[in-house]
Amino acid sequence: MNGNLYAAARLSKALLPAMERAGWGRIVTIGSLFGREAGGAPAYNAAKAAEISFTTSLGREVAAKGVTVNCVAPGGVLFEGGSWHRRREADPEGIADYVRRELPLGRFGTPEEVAEVVGFLCSEAASYVIGACWALDGGQGRSLL
Repeated sequence: MNGNLYAAARLSKALLPAMERAGWGRIVTIGSLFGREAGGAPAYNAAKAAEISFTTSLGREVAAKGVTVNCVAPGGVLFEGGSWHRRREADPEGIADYVRRELPLGRFGTPEEVAEVVGFLCSEAASYVIGACWALDGGQGRSLL
């Protein structure tokens, strides 16, 4: 909870007064596929689900003040030093099998792909997107919501 929900809540609450005074602001939390559905470790799932709930509730609370609050929920994202990179280094065949079985695009996502969606949510073009959680998982997720 400290590294996920509480960190997002503390930072959001610290930034909100200035955004509200300005009448404009954007907050985007980084959730996870496993905050939207089961599959990760139970404590991680719970923290990420709580972070998504916080995002939706806060978004509704501050929308009339010109601030949007949204979430992106990445699935597997590969970057050097990250958990998928470490797992692939330790078990290349196992991870290759996982990719074939679980990732419809046949590859992990990239940090750049996550950044593009975050950039959109921070733009004027997303001014009507409030309290949403955008799946960013290349089809990996199975949630209907």
